[in-house]
Amino acid sequence: MRSATVLTILALVMGSPATAFEKLEGYFIAEKTCEAFHSKNRQTNPGNIVTTPRTAYDMLGMNKAGGDYFQITIEGAPVSSSRWVSTDCGKHVVDAGAPTSQSDGSDDTAPPGAVVDQDGPESTDNLLTLSWQPAFCETRPGKTECRDLNDGHLPHTLRQLSIHGLWPQPRGKDYCAVPASLRNLDTPDSWNRLPAPEIDAETADALRAAMPGMASFLHHHEWIKHGTCYKGAGGAQEYFADTLLLTDRINASSVGDLFFNNVGRELSADQIRAAFDQSFGQGAGERVEIRCTQDGNRTIITEIWISLKGTISPDAEPGDLIRAAAPTGMGCRSGVIDPAGLQ
Repeated sequence: MRSATVLTILALVMGSPATAFEKLEGYFIAEKTCEAFHSKNRQTNPGNIVTTPRTAYDMLGMNKAGGDYFQITIEGAPVSSSRWVSTDCGKHVVDAGAPTSQSDGSDDTAPPGAVVDQDGPESTDNLLTLSWQPAFCETRPGKTECRDLNDGHLPHTLRQLSIHGLWPQPRGKDYCAVPASLRNLDTPDSWNRLPAPEIDAETADALRAAMPGMASFLHHHEWIKHGTCYKGAGGAQEYFADTLLLTDRINASSVGDLFFNNVGRELSADQIRAAFDQSFGQGAGERVEIRCTQDGNRTIITEIWISLKGTISPDAEPGDLIRAAAPTGMGCRSGVIDPAGLQ
């Protein structure tokens, strides 16, 4: 009886061609930066792997005939090199110049409008916003980067502050020369449709580790909203390189040590500000605002906002940039440095 039941189930499965994996030959050409999932159903992405625009990947197949996911090979991806990407992310080609789908010349996946390059001096009044990723993920556990973190795949987020953004000031100075068609796309559900910032592979790799939100295309949003007003001569490359430079220096300081050594404990704003004074000179702490949120009966520290004044460059001392800014309010007075996982 059991054998008959198994055979019946197999017959039903084999008799459902619409759900069968369809093997494909050739390559997948990525047209934008997209997540490459290990499991498309659970939306898991160990390593926060994303596709690189204008890059060819070996094609394995499609989840079903006329389906919505391609399976491709991404060499070096953790857990498995076989990854699933949305069919909206690029095209299947048989050779380097032969798309399998016909086109009328329009690009239905590209966002309308384009960012116009801006002239003018580089922003010298900025706010660096750094997140404590486990705290962020307490309130947004469904985001890709938070599922990865809470599953234990991002242990480095317990050793460092993560990048939220670098925001030219005053507040409200954003979307410089960005058309309304792109501004309207700037919501978390459509960040993947925003233009990918033009950065080199080395910067992208560093940013992927320092900004876990890249898995949700946070870097697209930060570039469109804030980076377009930074006006560095190097465009997105300079904007993100400068952000990484400052973040690395802060994580390598007493501030980074303070967070790392107090996971699970409560820290006061005075302690955090004192660590800035110790590493970046007396008065630096007065330029730092601590941001918290309530999680049940706990207050957890989610971010620190660091005011900066002056031109950011490899030769500029972070302490000089911080102390040159105007003092700011303390924000919340204390909070827990949240450990990884839902508490």
